[in-house]
Amino acid sequence: MRHFHHALGLTSLLLASLGSAQAHQVWLENNGGQAQLFFGEFNDNLRETSPGALDRFLATPTLVQQSVEGTRQVSGQRNATSFSYDAASQAETLFASAAYPLIDRSKRNEPALLWVPAARWVAKPTQAVAANAQALDLVPTGTPGQLMVSFNGMALPNTKVQMVAPSGWSREAQSDEQGKVSFSLPWKGQYVAEVHHSHKQVGEAQGKSYGEASYVTTLSFSVEEGMPSPALPASAKP
Repeated sequence: MRHFHHALGLTSLLLASLGSAQAHQVWLENNGGQAQLFFGEFNDNLRETSPGALDRFLATPTLVQQSVEGTRQVSGQRNATSFSYDAASQAETLFASAAYPLIDRSKRNEPALLWVPAARWVAKPTQAVAANAQALDLVPTGTPGQLMVSFNGMALPNTKVQMVAPSGWSREAQSDEQGKVSFSLPWKGQYVAEVHHSHKQVGEAQGKSYGEASYVTTLSFSVEEGMPSPALPASAKP
């Protein structure tokens, strides 16, 4: 994750360098069925707002909820700090993919970039969850501390995953040949793991052509046992 001054504006931030479309992330938080999809930097306690960068998304993302009752889609609404949803209190996992405008890189003589931010939340990090077969995904395997990275349903090996705790404490690890990666989770509270994947691919989205796609997906969950975690740093918003 990179640190950019908010005053530069999100567009400048995303165009600053080749990988700058991955500077921000979306992540999910769920409190008893009141789910929120945030946009910003979890480890900086930065949440973009509306009016502002939160308005850049093409639409309010649809939340896919899985529970003992099955799978259903949940519509949400944008508020001042997030997209909010009324999810089931017994939800086992939530997933959302947000549509962002194609990033024009013609001034660098490069094709447009498709940036695809997505987020998953799980109620129990020790319970195995099936990955989304049409996305970059990060899910628990059922083994404590172990996650699996997949892309379009296939394991993604040799891929860096970053784990961030509430205090901003972070660790990085690389997935093995089976796409699996493990972390120790010493703190109580919410964690957000993040994975990136990008490759050259020609395609069309939003009625326009692009020549490269960049994906970033987060996985958020809470740990009930462990050492008390220091608080997040003060908000990065001015």
